[in-house]
Amino acid sequence: MADTINIVIADNELSEREKLKSMLANEADFQIVGEARDGREAADLVRRERPRILLIKEDLPVQNGLAVAEQLTTEMPEVGIILILTGSEGEEVWHKMLRAGIREFMTRPIAADRLIEEVRKVARLQEKQNRRTGATPSVITPAEGPKHQIITVTGPRGGCGKTVIATNLAVALAGGSDKVAIVDLNLWGGDIAMLLDMTPRRSLGDLLPGFGGIDYDVVDSVMGKHGCGVSVLAAPLTGTFDGSTLSRYMVQGILEALREHYEFTLVDTGYANLESTLAAMDYSDVILVVVGMDLPRLRDGKLYLKNLLAANYPKEKIRVVVNRAGGSREIPAGEVESILEFPVLAQLPNDEGLVASSVNLGQPFVTNSPNRPLSRALQNLAEGLAPSAAAAAGKKRSGGRWFSFMQ
Repeated sequence: MADTINIVIADNELSEREKLKSMLANEADFQIVGEARDGREAADLVRRERPRILLIKEDLPVQNGLAVAEQLTTEMPEVGIILILTGSEGEEVWHKMLRAGIREFMTRPIAADRLIEEVRKVARLQEKQNRRTGATPSVITPAEGPKHQIITVTGPRGGCGKTVIATNLAVALAGGSDKVAIVDLNLWGGDIAMLLDMTPRRSLGDLLPGFGGIDYDVVDSVMGKHGCGVSVLAAPLTGTFDGSTLSRYMVQGILEALREHYEFTLVDTGYANLESTLAAMDYSDVILVVVGMDLPRLRDGKLYLKNLLAANYPKEKIRVVVNRAGGSREIPAGEVESILEFPVLAQLPNDEGLVASSVNLGQPFVTNSPNRPLSRALQNLAEGLAPSAAAAAGKKRSGGRWFSFMQ
């Protein structure tokens, strides 16, 4: 027999509560464990009963249903919430729903078969998440087991070259694995599709209008495939998407779906203090911090790294890459770690001409100019992050070594 799905219903109208109960009554594995007439009563009831599903009307007295849902999503993420709407809500409600991480909603009039389907869907997704998290609030932590890595590329400020690095790193990893994805979370002007000379028909922005649960089929439907084998979730076109609506819950839902199907998922982030950036870093196995070589960027990098450690990101999860190394005669490469007060995984040589050509042509330099020092350094970085992929690539390339420059 299937596990029981305990449900709390919150609606101030008795007749509407009775309708919902009658729709669910014939399902043997559904059990109504409580009813609430206002928002405060609903919150107290959920805390006491800890149901798997809360059906809650948005317009509730005493405390608004959406406010209750937002509070419970943070406090008790193991509870699946389905918001009940009238259909006349304004745009601000939709934005608040996204920020609150509401997994699903239904608009009246509600059909019984649709309600049953949604309850089961949300319960299934919540159970899956709870297995990963141990049903603890706050941050979702990556699952143990076969190592499917999420690598988030970030930096303390713009102009550090992280997008170029993320894109070429993904292409380098694809040389040894046919399961590599890249997600463009730079929501105010992401360039990954351009760097790969792609014109995506759909993008991250297309995930939002449906407000449905995030699963792999949904995410896969908006991804494109580059000729090198990398699957791309492109950023929305500039000006078409309010990035502030991309909640922590949605970002981690997307990454959770991708983790199950891709050996490596690269995430290129936007501004360092965005909720979407923090959500990606929380869920990642590796945080790749890109720092520029000049003194102001090294100073910002040092402060950024200290802030990450102060925010309890494990030091062993953080990798530092110094970009455009060798471009400054005043700062010797050997002094970079002393300035940053942090170990450096890689220093990428400066090659402005190669990067400019790669960007303008939409051709990743790791494949277009594989023997240039910068390309070799990126390939070396890929091997350091994913030795198993490097070994696989070596077998694919005429029995030779993937990184033939390495001695």
